[in-house]
Amino acid sequence: RSSTLLIRQAAKRPIVQWHFQHQHPVSHLRDHYFASATEPIQSRTRTISEQIEEEHVPNRGCNSEASIYTPTTTNNEERSLHSTIHYVLTRDVGRLSKVNIQKARSFLSITSRWKNEKGAVLSEQLLERLFEERYTGENLNVLIDSDMYNICMDAWNKSNADGQQIVNRVESIFHRMEQRYIDHQETPPDNISYNCLINAYSKSDEDSAVKVEAILEKMNSFAFDSNVEAASSISPDESTYNSMMNYYASRTNDHLSAQRAEDLLLELSGLSQHDSSIQIDSTSFNIVLKAWSNSGGGIDGAKRAEELLRMMLKLRNNHANIQPTTLSFSTAINAYSKVAPDDSATAVKRALALLDELEGSFIADSKNINACYNAAANVIAKSGAPNSSELIIDLMNRMKNVDAVPDGIMYTSCLEACVRSGDNDAIDRGKRMLEKMINEPRCIPTSANFNILLNAILKSKSEQNLEEAEKLITQMQQIGGDARPDSASFNMFISALSRSNDPDAVKKAVDYLRSMLRLYTNDGYEKAKPDSFIFNCVINMLARTKQEWADEVIQRTLSAMEAQERNGNTSILLDTITYNVVIGKLAKSATISNAKKVMKLLATMEARAESGSKAVVPDIITYTNVLRLQCKVNPQRAASVASSYLKRAMSSDDEIFIDQVGFHTLLHALSKSNKFEDAVMARKAWEWMEKSNRVNVVLTSESCNLVTIAYSKNKTEEAGEEVLSFLSDRIHRYRKGGKETVLPTKAGFSAAFIPLCATNRTTDAISLLKIMKALNIEPDVGCYISMLSALAGRRTTNGAVHAQKVFYQMKEDLEDVPTAAFNAAINACAWVSGNPTVQRKALGIAFELFHQARKENSYDSVTFGLMIKACMHLSNDDNERMKLIQPVFELCSKKGLVGSMVEREMRHLASRIITGKPPPG
Repeated sequence: RSSTLLIRQAAKRPIVQWHFQHQHPVSHLRDHYFASATEPIQSRTRTISEQIEEEHVPNRGCNSEASIYTPTTTNNEERSLHSTIHYVLTRDVGRLSKVNIQKARSFLSITSRWKNEKGAVLSEQLLERLFEERYTGENLNVLIDSDMYNICMDAWNKSNADGQQIVNRVESIFHRMEQRYIDHQETPPDNISYNCLINAYSKSDEDSAVKVEAILEKMNSFAFDSNVEAASSISPDESTYNSMMNYYASRTNDHLSAQRAEDLLLELSGLSQHDSSIQIDSTSFNIVLKAWSNSGGGIDGAKRAEELLRMMLKLRNNHANIQPTTLSFSTAINAYSKVAPDDSATAVKRALALLDELEGSFIADSKNINACYNAAANVIAKSGAPNSSELIIDLMNRMKNVDAVPDGIMYTSCLEACVRSGDNDAIDRGKRMLEKMINEPRCIPTSANFNILLNAILKSKSEQNLEEAEKLITQMQQIGGDARPDSASFNMFISALSRSNDPDAVKKAVDYLRSMLRLYTNDGYEKAKPDSFIFNCVINMLARTKQEWADEVIQRTLSAMEAQERNGNTSILLDTITYNVVIGKLAKSATISNAKKVMKLLATMEARAESGSKAVVPDIITYTNVLRLQCKVNPQRAASVASSYLKRAMSSDDEIFIDQVGFHTLLHALSKSNKFEDAVMARKAWEWMEKSNRVNVVLTSESCNLVTIAYSKNKTEEAGEEVLSFLSDRIHRYRKGGKETVLPTKAGFSAAFIPLCATNRTTDAISLLKIMKALNIEPDVGCYISMLSALAGRRTTNGAVHAQKVFYQMKEDLEDVPTAAFNAAINACAWVSGNPTVQRKALGIAFELFHQARKENSYDSVTFGLMIKACMHLSNDDNERMKLIQPVFELCSKKGLVGSMVEREMRHLASRIITGKPPPG
């Protein structure tokens, strides 16, 4: 059913259903248990909702022992206490004296009152130590009762631990209590035990309604079971019902939970008619008021809360324990702050009407009346009414009628109302209101008040908004104390800087982050604790800037972020993206220093991943940036990193995501290496990706080129065989109908020619040329030049013949032969070695090519230099050499093409004639 339907049905219930009995004043024990539920709201600088929604936690006292300690210890006393507790916990089992046993019981109660996780842990440890002393050490002086278990559960409920941790610890203690009652006939769980367990569930966001209802059902079954020895101590009482209602009140945005809380209040009302020991009072009503305030029922939920409050007003004359308190009024009023925008006008009217009712009523705890006016101001501020600031100022004036003075919370609401529109006039009103607050002796401004104005200034369209914001932050620093800029202040301002066009924005952001770190780390200002957002904001700004100093600063900023995490700042959550941004920035500048930094960051990420981190795991983006930098600085290291990554990826049982850019970068790194094993890894990686489900997304012809390029760096028989095998396999599949098979472009084929021609497999290279044509991949000049260039650089006997063969094939396929091709062919001839016959033939081919180049007017200074080089290397007689070189040099001089290569070869000739020794090389 809908929230509205439930509320309307509940509203129709006749008043006669509510049964109240004149009740005795509640006991001291009960007052202790529900202290926080009825505790007045203090004038602390918190939001209205935080005040109103303060938990109505049932804090029922566990035993008289708990009152023996007042937590006002000095440092020396605390050290002595810890020392004695340590002695008790570490003493041999069975050796505790009566005095130490009594101390252990007292310490259990003392530590339970610390209201923190440490105290809860120690109290539980002391309980277990006493249990061990009694049953393992057989020390009969130890007496364990239900109060001790209850104290431990209550300690966890009052601790600052995580909600689910509280539930786990309390459940564990309760279950041990039950089991030990069975095993050792210790005292069984009593009402307080079950109430503590119910109370624990209200601390967690987990849905535990089934467990809570089961506890109530179990307690009811015990109450009517004559076979249960301790039935009288397990019967549900008002504390049980208040704990149940408090659980449902702690559920937010759930109208069914609010309805269930009200139903439990009805049940409690019925029980109080028949059982004088069961009492119902303001606390029970306040808890249900909180339930409807948290219900998310909008205007209907708020109206239901108001109806309950008005019911309290009717009942108070006849029921002394049902007296509306300021908490009752503030909770009901605050419920109207959670309505839809369309209902805000109605909400303001009804909230002010409740305030009128309050001013005309006698309230016992009127000293906390500020909370009610603050709640009304919160409703007005959230309504967005055009005159909201005037309405709140009117509230401030009304407070004088009840001898109240506006506090920081009231000023906070007024500030919110003043600046809501965000225009210049609104900001000016906000400044005046803030100044008034600063000058008010009874108000101590905090960063929260300044942040309201700071947020409005930064969101305004004023060109001077950053300048105005800086002035406000400076004022916060000058006032000091809790008015100093906090995390929200720094986050807002640095975020605004990141969106601005201020040329000094990056430098300012870095400076403000440093100020924040000094406040938190050096001054111990907890409110300035930095979080991941602000670090990432500055890091992203540094990544975008082109300032030369940014590389060093971005790395230091990440180091500072890591230091915060190591030092226990739980607001810092390092992740892969943060590291990738820093690495990506450093990778843009190819320096040795940046390369070292990047490798160090990669090692850090890999170490985190190996230690089990899920947040920081290097991904393909990480390696892409690392490899791009290393390829420019240290290609061999780039190949090593790529090979290592691919080995892990190919052997992993988990599917590792690699995108097209990343895979291309990995192969590019391997293609930069001159190691044969890296070429083999490139081929393995390609074949591995072909078998994946991302083959159509990742593999491209350009990436395929990189495999053949990797082999081209190795001019060996093995490399030639491997590259031919790689291409043949793909060509075969393509011809057999695998049209999705990715083939290289002409650049890839061109690279494959290099190891083939370098190992005298020119015939295979020319055959591959023909296959290219059949595949409609027309060879270009580069393909032939790759072949001719591969024939040079190695002493062979048939290099000239192969060069001639390639040259004529080129002439056949292409209309024009460029100068570079002539030069490459002549150079191949120059490298021939062998007997005089072989050399003469090579020299003849070289001259044939030279004359052809002249005929086609396709020559340059390099052509003449290479021709002189061929004459130098292939002639066996100095006279013959001079005869061959002289006409070539004269022609070169006549053409004005005496370049550096010609000069070098002529110097070699002169040196040979003078010394009679051949030139080096």
